[in-house]
Parts: sequence; C-alpha cells; structure tokens
Amino acid sequence: MHSTFVLEVVEFLTEKKGENGWELSGGKFKHIGYMKAKFQTREDAVSYYNRHNPHMRSLNAHNNYRSDWDPITKRLYIVREDHHMNDHIEPFSSDDAPKVTSCGCGYTYKWLK
Repeated sequence: MHSTFVLEVVEFLTEKKGENGWELSGGKFKHIGYMKAKFQTREDAVSYYNRHNPHMRSLNAHNNYRSDWDPITKRLYIVREDHHMNDHIEPFSSDDAPKVTSCGCGYTYKWLK
C-alpha cells in the first residue's frame, strides 16, 4: 500500500501583541487545516503548489517540503502524509475540488499534480 499526500495550511502570525498575536499563541505558526486535495507523491504536491503560486519560490526550495509564507495571504503549505484528517480548505482552483459522492456522505477526489 502506498501513501497519499495532502497539503497542510498554516498561517504565519506577524503580529506580536493582541488576541491573534504570536506572543499569546505561543508560536508564530498557526494550523489552519488541510486542503481538499490528494496527491500520489510529494513531488505532485510540490508541482501543484508551484503552478498555482508562481510569485513564490518552490514549495521544496529548502528540501523540506514546506513553502515560504506568502506575504499576501500570510499562509504557508507543508506536504504531509495523509492520515485522513478532516479537510476543509478549498484547493487553489475550484476545478480541482473533490466531488460530493452520490450518497452525500463523502467526497470523491481526483489525483492532482
């Protein structure tokens, strides 16, 4: 059985003080969720991110499968092995979104690259 991969979405906290500041949060990185996207390989996830974020360096620029944080969205992405966690972040393109199953009880994903 081979692994499936997903993109974890993380927010980089730029404010030090306040309710949403990193000082109270205990760190500068806040887990937002997982993208509704499935990849057969880590490299497919990197390719997908790179294609949709041409203004950024490659997701794997530092050989750690983690992007830089985007100064516009303040988000960064990390390739993770899929452990079937709930995902709720929409993919970069609506064409890539999974389809609701006929019973309405889940999603059918297509492999993204």
